[in-house]
Amino acid sequence: MQSRKKIAFVGNTSFSIYNFRLGVVKSFMEQNEVVVIAPYDEYTELLEKEGIRCIVVDMDCKGTSPIRDAQLTKKLYSIYKSEKIDFVFHYTIKPVIYGSFVCRLLNIPCIAVTTGLGYTFRDKSLINRVAQWLYKVTLKKAKEVWFLNHDDCDVFLKERIIPKEKSYILYGEGVDSDHYQPQPSSFQDGKFRVLLFARLLKDKGVVEYAMAAKALVAKYPDMEFRMLGKANNDTPENIPMEVIQEWQKEGFISYLGESIDVRSYIADSDCVVLPSYYREGIPRCLMEAMSMEKPIVTTNNVGCVELVDEGVNGYLCEPRSAEDLADKIEKMYKLSADERKAMGVAGREMIKAKFDEKIIIEQYHQRISQYI
Repeated sequence: MQSRKKIAFVGNTSFSIYNFRLGVVKSFMEQNEVVVIAPYDEYTELLEKEGIRCIVVDMDCKGTSPIRDAQLTKKLYSIYKSEKIDFVFHYTIKPVIYGSFVCRLLNIPCIAVTTGLGYTFRDKSLINRVAQWLYKVTLKKAKEVWFLNHDDCDVFLKERIIPKEKSYILYGEGVDSDHYQPQPSSFQDGKFRVLLFARLLKDKGVVEYAMAAKALVAKYPDMEFRMLGKANNDTPENIPMEVIQEWQKEGFISYLGESIDVRSYIADSDCVVLPSYYREGIPRCLMEAMSMEKPIVTTNNVGCVELVDEGVNGYLCEPRSAEDLADKIEKMYKLSADERKAMGVAGREMIKAKFDEKIIIEQYHQRISQYI
């Protein structure tokens, strides 16, 4: 009988492990020992309630301090060695770079999952050039490097960060279509409700969404634009809470706060929008909306474009264009309820055929079987 292996899932937040990979993590628990390594947040306890052992590690996710990164590397080295880890999945830039380096030192097989390239390849700044060099050095011994879309993979191949044979396309991180099922709206007032739910960052197109809302609400008083997600003033990329409150005061945005369970908000919407110009992997919020049979409007942007069959399950607009976004939302508004319903059904069919969590979990187990 094959001995149980110890598999680590390492991310930059417990939130991301819980929200995006809980099903994957749990699927390995029956035949293996599993540990999650990530900074502490409110989702650490939720992971532990699922029976998952968590090891908390400090991580300066957006910082550029070599000292802090060296401390993270040293800490990961200590954990991997003392825990006698047999295999590691790394997610996001710092775990991928420094965790893969530690695995190279300890001769532990690992897979690096790039969940989206974010700001790293946006320009040729010194910091970005260093990050790209670190990717190239530390991923030499990784067994595979996974990407959530072809565009990100092509960037790594073009920059010769990894050889083609080491790359693998994982179409999103999966969504549980049994959990995200269609359900009726709690509203019966005839209003047309649009929903954006995401981290409230400028690069997610939140400002463009607000500007499109302002134009359309003035034209169609029966439209309501809703916004769900965390707002704070931590970084320049965040939309300040004062700005959102001003939008709400002017009457063209309804801010809903934040929520662990978004299903009722999706159910209450007629259309879900993500006008992102961030380098997405595959946007989870859109997959959840599609799984619940909601038509979508998103940008002709890396990651987002993977989810849209134009005119069949949604519409694409140009990035950074509030005007084009408004045009596409208006186009959705002018469809009949039956036409929007058909779009929603097509979206759920796409999810079940290509992005269902069961498919993703099967791919995880197939890929790792050759290494443990």
